[in-house]
Amino acid sequence: MKTPIAVHTDEDYEQAQRRVAELSATDDSPEKDRELEELAEAMLAWELRRNEAME
Repeated sequence: MKTPIAVHTDEDYEQAQRRVAELSATDDSPEKDRELEELAEAMLAWELRRNEAME
């Protein structure tokens, strides 16, 4: 079973950004699309949590 993508720290977020850049340079595939979607969801969730903490 694949481990879900999670972003909990600034370092995780930066790593996710690097992975998005890596994937962007590869050929399109269903696996690529799925991973990009999972990364986007994890990054958005982190951004929302961070913004709530700053309020």
